[in-house]
Amino acid sequence: MTPPEAAAISDRALVLYALVRRASIELVVRETGDDRRIEQAEKARAETDRWLDREDLVDALTAVERRLFAASSGAWPPEAIADGLWRKESLGVLLWSLEHLGALPPIDDEFEVSVLNQRIEAYGSESAFRANGRLRDAGEIERAWSEADAWLAATEGRTGDDATIASISAERLHALTWLRDAAAAPA
Repeated sequence: MTPPEAAAISDRALVLYALVRRASIELVVRETGDDRRIEQAEKARAETDRWLDREDLVDALTAVERRLFAASSGAWPPEAIADGLWRKESLGVLLWSLEHLGALPPIDDEFEVSVLNQRIEAYGSESAFRANGRLRDAGEIERAWSEADAWLAATEGRTGDDATIASISAERLHALTWLRDAAAAPA
């Protein structure tokens, strides 16, 4: 297993940052159906496309992410919106792995999107964000992976609060698996 380098992790974090933001916009569009919101969302979508190009992140997108980002505003199915919103857990793990966050929240506590956004935006530019990431010790990543794996095994398929813990642990496990081995599906 060969872990990804800090630069690749930073790029994936920026992609997930954009994906979570787009999923949030898609949720508002779906819930309101307001033409004005769709128009605003289309402007945001065009700006995101320019940003992905400007920051050389297009190659960091998965095939699914390419299709989602290319879709017109309001076109995301409910499942894609839900998945996009849960990606905040992977984003949080990546920011933690680069020491942009001091600790992972407990497994029954979701990352707050506003905190994640602030940790990226605090540097003032994407290049400064990328330059300030310091890869966490592999042992810490391994311990976090073991914890997420154990929680997923204990809660997968359950309902209620356990379903939320299963979703959190599944998303974190996905990110931590990639952090352990760059050949795995990206976070």
